[in-house]
Amino acid sequence: MDRVNELGDASVPFRFDVHTMYFSTDAVSLEAALHAHFANRRLNKVNLRREFFYATPTEVLDVLKQHAGAVTEYTETAEAEEFRLSRGELADAF
Repeated sequence: MDRVNELGDASVPFRFDVHTMYFSTDAVSLEAALHAHFANRRLNKVNLRREFFYATPTEVLDVLKQHAGAVTEYTETAEAEEFRLSRGELADAF
């Protein structure tokens, strides 16, 4: 969650939803492996510091399992509360 909170300062409109939790002794190398795997799906090909990729949670899970092994939690559908509120999808919930 520390890394998710760090990324939340990346000038994005909403906080990130977490789809998968796992343990890694070398998270930096694992993140680099994921970036390398999805490099051809990078959103911003000009500014490589903007690390956003087109990929489904299931695709990321498959690659993550290859590199990290056991996954402790996995959620296919994001809660995306802030996003859904911005679209009026949760208006009736309050």
